[in-house]
Amino acid sequence: MPVLPLTEWRDFYVTIGTASGAIVGASFIVATLTSGVKEPGIGLRGFITPTAVHLGSVLVGSAILTVPTLTALSLAVLLGAGGLAGAVYGVVVATRIWSMKLDLADRACYVVLPILAYGAIAAAAVLERWAVTSALQTLAVSFIVILIIGMRNAWDMATFLIARNREG
Repeated sequence: MPVLPLTEWRDFYVTIGTASGAIVGASFIVATLTSGVKEPGIGLRGFITPTAVHLGSVLVGSAILTVPTLTALSLAVLLGAGGLAGAVYGVVVATRIWSMKLDLADRACYVVLPILAYGAIAAAAVLERWAVTSALQTLAVSFIVILIIGMRNAWDMATFLIARNREG
């Protein structure tokens, strides 16, 4: 089976994987800020954990895409499974937080955009199997969207917790 020509993309995936890993570390700091909360429940399951999952997905996906012996079939299987799992997880998160009083930006960044981005990753897997040239671009955009969502959500949680601690 031929190996994919991902060498042109290697620096891209190393860069966003590194950024994602750094932000995962920062999100652990946000999680530490919630350690004083008596019942973190929905905050942990609805906001902090999904943000860590999204950033971890970019990190793992980037690591997979820098494997030098990656074949087209293995890429399609891994991306398809990851994209589908991410979309399903996004729906699970949506059921946890949709009834909360969230503004439009929070609904978009915590629920809608992650599901769409993971769906696009799964679509990129299908496109790649059909040898469509835009598959790698679709994948790159999806990873960037998930990375930006993770950065935005980590910042949102940190500022929320800091503001709440100052009020309380």
